[in-house]
Amino acid sequence: MKILGTTARFAKNFAKLCKSREKRFKIITEKKIELLQVDPNHNSLRLHKINLKGDQAWSISIDMKIRVLFVYEKDGIVLVNIGTHDEVY
Repeated sequence: MKILGTTARFAKNFAKLCKSREKRFKIITEKKIELLQVDPNHNSLRLHKINLKGDQAWSISIDMKIRVLFVYEKDGIVLVNIGTHDEVY
């Protein structure tokens, strides 16, 4: 599965999290997104479907607090948001 892009919201929140968290957060997040592309059903991602305002989206866990929200498109996935459970849901 290929990453088609990100929303402005994802880019803004990811940059903010990278500044406020430990330096290895960016590396960990990038590795989880790479794993999503190779094996979306890997147990460490804790992949699950969610419904947001009638739209279907999916979520993976970066760590126990941070989630990445994404949607499937025809040719890949688009990263929609990143943040805590309350921020992305």
